[in-house]
Amino acid sequence: MQNLLDTFSQLVSLDSVSYEEDQIALFLETALLQAGLHTEYDDGGNLYGFLPGKDKTILLNAHMDTVDLARGARVVEDGAILRSDGTTALGADDKAALAAILVALDTIKQNEADHPSIVVLFTRSEELGLVGARSIDVGKLASVSYGFTFDASGPVGGAVSAAPSQDKIEAIFHGKGAHAGFKPENGISAIQMASQAVNAMKLLRVDEETTANVGSFIAPGAKNIVCDTATLIFEARSLDPSKLKAQSASMIDAMESAAKAYGGSVDITHEHQYEAYHHGEDAAVLKYFKQACEKVALPFGLESTLGGSDANVLNKMGIETLACTSGYEEPHTKNEYIPKKELENLFSLILELITL
Repeated sequence: MQNLLDTFSQLVSLDSVSYEEDQIALFLETALLQAGLHTEYDDGGNLYGFLPGKDKTILLNAHMDTVDLARGARVVEDGAILRSDGTTALGADDKAALAAILVALDTIKQNEADHPSIVVLFTRSEELGLVGARSIDVGKLASVSYGFTFDASGPVGGAVSAAPSQDKIEAIFHGKGAHAGFKPENGISAIQMASQAVNAMKLLRVDEETTANVGSFIAPGAKNIVCDTATLIFEARSLDPSKLKAQSASMIDAMESAAKAYGGSVDITHEHQYEAYHHGEDAAVLKYFKQACEKVALPFGLESTLGGSDANVLNKMGIETLACTSGYEEPHTKNEYIPKKELENLFSLILELITL
């Protein structure tokens, strides 16, 4: 389907790293208007499209931004596979969904097909921790019956029944500088403090529902000076909110204990970023999605994940929303790719969801 491939290639060619989405937002808004939708923005720069129809209201959600590694990406056709030239990520996360949504909307216009009311939500800066989703104007989504967030890797037809809560923790350890050769005993090493704290934490796979990670450890300085400042950034996530609370508390305790043991101090910022959600197998949004998959002969799959998406925020707002796979693989790496067939499947599924 050449129109779909062309639209995807155009979107990939538009750099849209987090906080740099103005150009792609203009492209998307123009396409929505051409498909007959009314468009609006909220205070956070998220883009909405509205198309009145019959009966229920379906929400289609994807994010406009990419990770920085997708800057400068171009689509390379490698037989049945779409990938980058190997120097960047592809940005199919989440431009495959953006392309499929645009072409599906254009298709119902061209075919004058019957459809429910449709709301489109394209968010900003999702890759930095659902930043745009925090500014969603829930009043614009008041009529939504079901929401579908297309933002997960894997073959099209997959649905995420459960997703985690997530915390972000930033810590700045303060020690005391000293010459490492002449009088090291006069110093307090921020690196030692922070290292002891990290060593005391249970990180990576904590249990089947919980993970934690130190993603950044920055302690600049000269090799002959006892380092007086170290800045660390952590995350923790869990499908069980009580486990997340316990994990974050244990990490904070490890940092405070290490600082006290060395006679230094630590400034800690703890931010709860989003809430977990769980959909039972009898959830209406799951039944609707499964029916659409059956109509287009796609295998329906259901799983829990420890990855967050805009669906976490939408569900917290009371909008029954399902995170769905979009066909791409190995996102956020130079090996990211999407089979042409999966892109076509994504288009077919979205078209079915808005005409079912």
